[in-house]
Amino acid sequence: MAGLGLLWRLWPATMPGLLPVLVVVGLSGLLDGGPSWSLAEDVLFTSLGWSSLALLYALCVYATLALRARGTGLPVTVDALAATQERAFPAAEAERLRAALAGSGRAYDVTGAGESWDFRWRPFRGRRTVAGSLTVDRTSGEARVLLRADERPRGLPGLRGAGAFVALCQVTRLRRTG
Repeated sequence: MAGLGLLWRLWPATMPGLLPVLVVVGLSGLLDGGPSWSLAEDVLFTSLGWSSLALLYALCVYATLALRARGTGLPVTVDALAATQERAFPAAEAERLRAALAGSGRAYDVTGAGESWDFRWRPFRGRRTVAGSLTVDRTSGEARVLLRADERPRGLPGLRGAGAFVALCQVTRLRRTG
C-alpha cells in the first residue's frame, strides 16, 4: 500500500488529543480510591480505546485524501502533508489554467501578467487559504503551479494539515474542467 507511510504519520499525530482524557481518568481514579489495579486497568483500556479511535480518524483522513486525489494522477503519500506542493503542467494549458483560476470561486486576489500569476486559494469552505503562484517557463515548455500553506493548522491534524495538497488536487481538476 503506497499510502501506508501517510497513515502511520497521521495516527501518532492524533494521539496527543487523548492525553487530557487519560489525565482526567487517572486523576479521578486517584481522588476516588487512590492507586489500584482497577485504576491501571481504566487508564489502559481508555488509552486503547482512544488510540483505536485515533486510528479510525487517520483512516478516514487517508480515505478522504485518496478520494480527493482520484483522477488527478497525484500520489497520496507522506508528501501530502507537506506545506508546499508543486506540479508542472504542459505550457499549452497555461492559458486555460489562468482563465479557470480567474473564474473560480475558490481563487481570489488573482494578480499578475505575462509569465507569472499569484493567487490565494480556499481548499476548504472556511477562511483558511493557501498562497499559490503559476509561472510559465517557455524554454522548458511547462507551466508550474506552486502552493504554500501559510500556517500550520491548530487542532487535530488531517485534512487541514494537507491543505496545500487538497488545493493542488482542486487546481488539477480545475485545469481539466476549466
